[in-house]
Amino acid sequence: MPELPKPMTWILSPSRTFANVEQLARAEAAANGWAVKVEPVVVDGQDAALVIFSKKAVAESANLALEASPPSLAVATPPSSASAWEDLLRAYQGYPDVSTDLKVASLAQWILESGRGTSVLARDHLNFAGLKFRARMSGHAEPVDYRGSDGDLATYCKFSSVGAFIAGYWHFIESGPYDGWKTYRNDGAGYIRHIAKQGYAPSADYPAKVLALFGEAAKLLSAPPSPEASGVAAPASDATGSLLRLAIVVGHNKSAKGAGSVPPISRFEYDFNSIVAAEMTEESGHYNLQAKVFFREPGSSYTAEIAKAYQAVASWGAQCVVELHFNSAGATASGSEVLCRQGSPDARALASNVAEEIQAALGLGLRHNGTGVKIVGSGERGAGSLYALDGVPIVIVEPFFGSNPAECLKVATLGEQVLALAYLRGVRDWAVSRIPAAEAAIS
Repeated sequence: MPELPKPMTWILSPSRTFANVEQLARAEAAANGWAVKVEPVVVDGQDAALVIFSKKAVAESANLALEASPPSLAVATPPSSASAWEDLLRAYQGYPDVSTDLKVASLAQWILESGRGTSVLARDHLNFAGLKFRARMSGHAEPVDYRGSDGDLATYCKFSSVGAFIAGYWHFIESGPYDGWKTYRNDGAGYIRHIAKQGYAPSADYPAKVLALFGEAAKLLSAPPSPEASGVAAPASDATGSLLRLAIVVGHNKSAKGAGSVPPISRFEYDFNSIVAAEMTEESGHYNLQAKVFFREPGSSYTAEIAKAYQAVASWGAQCVVELHFNSAGATASGSEVLCRQGSPDARALASNVAEEIQAALGLGLRHNGTGVKIVGSGERGAGSLYALDGVPIVIVEPFFGSNPAECLKVATLGEQVLALAYLRGVRDWAVSRIPAAEAAIS
């Protein structure tokens, strides 16, 4: 029998309903002879489905009723935050790969960052250090969207176990911009000052807050280890992960810049979206995406211009494309939409995921009966881009109306990066949804 997967939390959406998740989970359980329990939960204010697999023999011995068909729902609830914190302490006591001084320093960090294991990030995602997800964390953690103590929605690390967290934390330090940290092997205070200076935490008083917890950390580490302590599991073997290739096409060109926008944006589509594209490439690695920007060069005709840009996209080997625009009409025209070609389920799913993230970021209404997705026929506006490549999902984003003063004010207040991250989250969610259920621990 295959090894039981870890509990999974699936954030629900119009394209990923509770019934869909339950159906996939039951099918997976039936195929492997497992029992499964699927429960509605709320994660950071969002509806989600918690999926937990167990061995049927265990479920039966616990007197849990197993239905004959479809497969039953059974297993115990996940560990509490208290037990997870205790598990972390037990595991770290026996961790052999760093000095005692560094263990005291790092545990003091985790006490501060997680509130002794009580933060939502620690409880739900076993991230006791407030680690944001970076591409270098692939194979050690999964990305999860979370609103941190700074109030910003960002992508953090989700770990499968306390052992994976411990190994992941030290990989984060080793692979990050903290060169020279090993010279502080016997100087925990120096280590904290060093990584803080290198950007681990922006607050000037961060080192003092952590140092004040050294005594507590030392006491916790010196407590007699529990018999259950079993060391730290090794991280997944694929330490680099596989980055999906996202092509970003900036709509229009440097000579014909598209529609303008009213104050306070006061920029043409081409200029505004060139900034968004740069933000996307800067942040793409944090979402397990490899992004490249493509610009349309002025040519003899609109058709030739589109064809040349998308030939370059195809030569690069893009696996999906997001073309950047914004809308323009009257001052009262409003809402967000994402365009995709007709007859492509992949493009439709990509458009739906991106539309959901745009709405979450901007809070504007979704056009087209609340779906935010506009299906474009082969002869309609936008078809030149949407039908440029066969087999590669392409979407055109129109997140707001540049002619609407209220929408421009909202977008200008939030900034281009908010849009960039919304697009990346949408692409990331679409990519993850294509992974078989047995491999996708989606958060």
